[in-house]
Amino acid sequence: MKKITLFILLLIFSVGFSQNAPITFETGEFGSTWSFATFENGSGAGYSKVANPFPGGINSSATVGKFVAGTSASGAQPYAGFETAHASGANGIGTFTLSTSNCIIKIMVYKTVISDVALKFAIANGGAQPEIKVPNTKINEWEELTFDFSGKIGLNETINIDQMIFFLDFNARTVETTSYFDNVTFSAKTAAPTPTEPMVAAPTPTKPASDVISLFSNAYTNVPITTWRTDWSAGSTLTDMQIAGNDTKKYTNLNYFGVDVTGTIDATAMTFIHIDIWTPDLTAFKIKLVDFGPNGVYQGGDDKEFEITRTPTLSGWNSFDIPLSEFTDLTTRGNIAQLVFSGAPAGTVYIDNVYFSKTAAPAPTPTEPMVAAPTPTTTSADVISLFSNAYTNVPITTWRTDWSAGSTLTDMQIAGNDTKKYTNLNYFGVDVTGTINATPMLYFHIDVWTPDLTAFKIKLVDFGPNGVYQGGDDMEFEITRTPTLSGWNSFDIPLSEFTGLTTRGNIAQLVFSGAPAGTVYIDNVYFSKTASTLSVPTFEISKVMMYPNPVTNYFTIDANSEIDNVSVYNVLGQEVLVRSPKSNSTTIQTSQLSKGVYIVKTVVEGKVATTKMIKE
Repeated sequence: MKKITLFILLLIFSVGFSQNAPITFETGEFGSTWSFATFENGSGAGYSKVANPFPGGINSSATVGKFVAGTSASGAQPYAGFETAHASGANGIGTFTLSTSNCIIKIMVYKTVISDVALKFAIANGGAQPEIKVPNTKINEWEELTFDFSGKIGLNETINIDQMIFFLDFNARTVETTSYFDNVTFSAKTAAPTPTEPMVAAPTPTKPASDVISLFSNAYTNVPITTWRTDWSAGSTLTDMQIAGNDTKKYTNLNYFGVDVTGTIDATAMTFIHIDIWTPDLTAFKIKLVDFGPNGVYQGGDDKEFEITRTPTLSGWNSFDIPLSEFTDLTTRGNIAQLVFSGAPAGTVYIDNVYFSKTAAPAPTPTEPMVAAPTPTTTSADVISLFSNAYTNVPITTWRTDWSAGSTLTDMQIAGNDTKKYTNLNYFGVDVTGTINATPMLYFHIDVWTPDLTAFKIKLVDFGPNGVYQGGDDMEFEITRTPTLSGWNSFDIPLSEFTGLTTRGNIAQLVFSGAPAGTVYIDNVYFSKTASTLSVPTFEISKVMMYPNPVTNYFTIDANSEIDNVSVYNVLGQEVLVRSPKSNSTTIQTSQLSKGVYIVKTVVEGKVATTKMIKE
């Protein structure tokens, strides 16, 4: 885990040092006199510096680096490569700390095969973060590859780096391969420009047509509209266009614009109005509904209208399902004849899927967690922690061993909580520094969040009293769990389930795997003497959806079965709001709540789903 104080001290200590780059191999320049050591290459020739055998294209320099990778039969490993010396002077990469100013590394390669090129860095004690892999896309010509190390800034093994490690053909080989490289550069990561128009269409509605009155959507038959920009609209130039093949309305220089329905709409049976909007610049978007009353005449004495405001997320589609109950002065809605849209400041908005409906649209299944894993409550004296903000963790050599397959590791934060993300998961190993004596422990705990794995496997490996891998007394066993998708799974696994792990006094490795190859987020990995109070049988959180979050004036909960009870608690654990909807969907007003963080507990069929809610 990151230790902030240590990070600051090391950062201060590293001021004044920098990497020796670019590496060009030309006489008098970096790389020309360096020693590169080859590793794990069997009988392959390894690294050498040579005249550029293929000058031209993007690389006409005179001198380049060369690497001949050996075959599996000769003892070479797929991860055979070469590395600079640990050196802070001119004969190595120097000593530097990874930062936003140097985290983008580019390298030119010339290869005869398509395979991964990998780079990583190490510090003086040999510690290193996992390599980053980028495949070449061309053969028999020079190509520049880009490696983004920005996700590793601030990690311990990227502070005071003094070694660079290269793998030009990260691949199991049946024949020797020869690769060339040159012009290794370091540069700052530049932010991608904020898009000013959508590149993808608005989400396709999935509600049954029988529950919808549509004004504008390719998904439904639309009621007649006289105009989508009335004569009394201010500014607001209208362009009918397509985004990714989907009909969309674009309004520029938006002040306000009106929409006239042909006749009127009876929305009495409806409970929501839906609209998808995309804007690069509006900080407020307002929607007014106007009902002409039973006489159907504008200003005929029985008109009703009301306007609500939403704060859109910029440069992305916002799907607003707005309860008609929010339009508090719209006491009749049997003769809706006009809609008025406005924005501030005057800007641009794209609009799609405007319709009334009987129920809110289901929220999309999330692909990454929006809330942190549950905070453990087990007493620290009863815990041996490998990874958790709640405890002091034992030293770990690496959270992704060299022999891991696939499984790119990203250290990140979810809602301010340190979390490990593994993508393209096949299997990955974790090496403990030394061993762990888990003999007094009864449970292994891990929190897992995945959008796609149907099986998650955990193997514990004990090296035995001699503490040596394959020393004759190793013990290991693997168990499998079926995770609920798109929600945190808190697994407390009795160590008695690891039936082949007859000793656990020298646990040195953990191996995690998944099927199919997908993505997993991991937090709170520890051994304990007691099961966590949080580890009640996992409820299928994917069947309970709460949106929006963060919340302004309301939130909606949808479930596949009848919702028995909804309770909202503040950070002191006090119940501040409770509802018993006795239906599959409920919308709850939150205007009475102060800004802050709350816990929402939803009871469905006797099971509890817990969600963190942010009130803005």
